[in-house]
Amino acid sequence: MSTFHTVLNIFLILLSAGAILFIIIRYGQNTKKQDDINRRFLEEEEAANAVRKKEIDPSLYYTADLDALPSIPENDPHQVMRCAKRTMIHLPLGTTNLKLKKMYGLAQMDKIAHYEENFNEYLKALIKWAASLMEEEKNDTDALSILETVVGLGCEFRNAYKLAADIYAARGDKSGLNNLYGRTRDNHFTDPHIRKQILDYIDGKEMS
Repeated sequence: MSTFHTVLNIFLILLSAGAILFIIIRYGQNTKKQDDINRRFLEEEEAANAVRKKEIDPSLYYTADLDALPSIPENDPHQVMRCAKRTMIHLPLGTTNLKLKKMYGLAQMDKIAHYEENFNEYLKALIKWAASLMEEEKNDTDALSILETVVGLGCEFRNAYKLAADIYAARGDKSGLNNLYGRTRDNHFTDPHIRKQILDYIDGKEMS
């Protein structure tokens, strides 16, 4: 073997060894970084779990404004009235369990979760009612009024946005579509598919 090939082989071996060493070092750094993140998270969780029970901020409680809605049918097929009478809590988008435990203590978490679920069930009932008005009664005006109430509460139920966008697009209401899109620009809004659907309508494309 020539001196050139010997030197080349040695160079390639050193290069490979260097690459492997680099990967090992980077892996070790990333592992340490992740370990630090996990450690800090566990420390925060432990501290939050030790917080003593505190009263829930009254401003988080939500009371349904039924007077702002269209007239609820007597048979109330979607149980809007029943859901509206429950105790509800409206948490802002992006509120984490860790933050809630720090503020109110672990002992309040079950109550908060239950009241938040009541709120979500109320919104779902409103969306079903709006969909029924659109499909069965062809009453887009009342349906949109309900959907705007739901969207205005900062929810992230995809169907509420889709149905509202359908109505705005059918009316050629670009202002309504733009306002609806603006609602999805919140930093804590996590459903990019909704944004794309609304943008498709704004751009004149058919919504999937």
